[in-house]
Amino acid sequence: MPDFRCTLLAFLLVWAPASAEEDVRALMLQARALQLRGGGADPLAAAAMYRRVLVQVPASAEAHLRLSEALQEAQDPDAAVAPARKAVELAPQNAEAQAHLALLQYQRAQKDAALAPEAVRELKAATQRLPQDPELWARLGEVSEQTKDGEGALRAWLRLGRMRPSYAPAWERALIHARAVQNYDGKREALLALNARNPEDRHLRMLEELAREQIKAGYLAHAEESFLLLASHVPQESGLWENVSLVRIQTARWAEALETLAKAEALKPSPTLTFHTARALMNLGRFEEAERRLQTIVTQDLEPEWIADGVPMLYAESLLLQGKGKALLAFLKVRQPRAHTDAEAQVFRTQAFISVNDWKSGLEALQEGITRYPQVPFFKQAGKLPPKYLEYAFFSRKETRAALEQLHLEGMATLWQEFQRWDKCLEALERARSLSPVRRVDMLILQSQALDQLNRHAESLAVLREAQVLEPTNPLVQNNLGYLLLEQDRDLEEAAALIEASAKATPDNGNVVDSLGWAQFKLGRIVEAEATLRRAAELSPFSPEVRKHLGDVLVKQGKLTEAAEQWERALAFVFPERVALEKRLGDLRIRIAKEQASKRESPLASPEVPPAKPDEDEDDQ
Repeated sequence: MPDFRCTLLAFLLVWAPASAEEDVRALMLQARALQLRGGGADPLAAAAMYRRVLVQVPASAEAHLRLSEALQEAQDPDAAVAPARKAVELAPQNAEAQAHLALLQYQRAQKDAALAPEAVRELKAATQRLPQDPELWARLGEVSEQTKDGEGALRAWLRLGRMRPSYAPAWERALIHARAVQNYDGKREALLALNARNPEDRHLRMLEELAREQIKAGYLAHAEESFLLLASHVPQESGLWENVSLVRIQTARWAEALETLAKAEALKPSPTLTFHTARALMNLGRFEEAERRLQTIVTQDLEPEWIADGVPMLYAESLLLQGKGKALLAFLKVRQPRAHTDAEAQVFRTQAFISVNDWKSGLEALQEGITRYPQVPFFKQAGKLPPKYLEYAFFSRKETRAALEQLHLEGMATLWQEFQRWDKCLEALERARSLSPVRRVDMLILQSQALDQLNRHAESLAVLREAQVLEPTNPLVQNNLGYLLLEQDRDLEEAAALIEASAKATPDNGNVVDSLGWAQFKLGRIVEAEATLRRAAELSPFSPEVRKHLGDVLVKQGKLTEAAEQWERALAFVFPERVALEKRLGDLRIRIAKEQASKRESPLASPEVPPAKPDEDEDDQ
């Protein structure tokens, strides 16, 4: 607590009458020496002297404050309230006086619960004046608990914990209240702090529970943070490293996933880890390494079922993407049938025959697939071919081969898309287009996506225009074309009209509703944009793009605190614009802090402006 003794003489020179200046100064010094905090032992005598001072200088805030202190030391807190209030009234910017009154009211509330609300009010005012005083936040936390204000107690204990990161009791209390009021952010912050240094086993267990909740809620960035913290304390637990890897796989950070998968495998190898490692390698274009990994387990009896289904199909993809059609056919010949993946295996078998130019066998495999799996997209599309292309007759062999090759290349393009190899995807699509003048809208959409990913935006737009000519009311074409126009800041009215039509056709598609809200924002229809993006957030609560867009709209409206909350939600996920958004959020936090500080300091700038009410703390703004 600041000590204002050094200013006492100057203060008295201002307030004391000239004729009694020496007496007042002497009385104040003698009284101070009698106070317990001044090293004395007679606070009642000190109080009597302060009253004598106040007879001569009744407007002395200093004397009222010291009188209140002396009465409090004399175990008469009720009598100490009036002079404490007078000191605050006379010097509303005196932080020491406000803090003294707040702690005095806290002391009284410990004996009389009816006084707790008043103590809360004074403590909130004091924390505004002295936001770095840990005792004030601790007392505010305690008295907020007394008034059953869980949210208020949570804020106070979190603030104290941030000021004293190693003070575990503050985080413990914050955690209790965060769980009681179901405050996710507070719970997360408290658990991370409790596990930052030398955590107890129960805190580790609670952090693991939180990490699993975060996975379920889609907060992948937060889940990764939690699992990494757990792994730092229990580095020999393979499952923790695997969980980190799964988050990184789900967010397409393949190189990082390989690092943690290697740690998990070194501790406890398993077919599951081999499968995930192969997936990561394939997404990094390292197909031969993935093939070698999968070869070690592909013939084993695998558990669980999803691994038993997934390993053979991933192995088949690795062979097909490497152009190893013969090896793929040999593998499929000995593969054990599995109901969940037999249709996919038939697609690979058909493509393998085509890839080695065994047209007759490829056509037979295709006809079998059309018969057995008519709803599988590959065979469904093949079923739309003219009948003459499905017969290997002498006069139609050229057309049949071209049709089979086109199907195969489009299938390959879809596979390359799966592994984010947009250059290969585009190459396959362009070769497929060269074989037939017929254009399919789904392939045009894929081609546009590939071009966009390769930063060939003008070409991407041109391909979507082509798709628009073929199917002008296709909702996906409308949305993609509209959004691309928005991103290029061109033809905004057309973009909005296209997206509105798509949203009308698919009103429950969160991505389309997000596009609509962003179009409204770009057109300056801010109120509409906010309502639309809130709807998008309901439809797609785990979309970082929606949260980012909603934050942008809220910033435009001056709703800065809520905008920061939305951006925090976006950062709970993992997405490509994370680093840029982190910087924007940091800048926004600084802006919010400056505005709050300006509100608190405004009375100093203009004496005519009344001081802030005691119950207006920064957390309520």
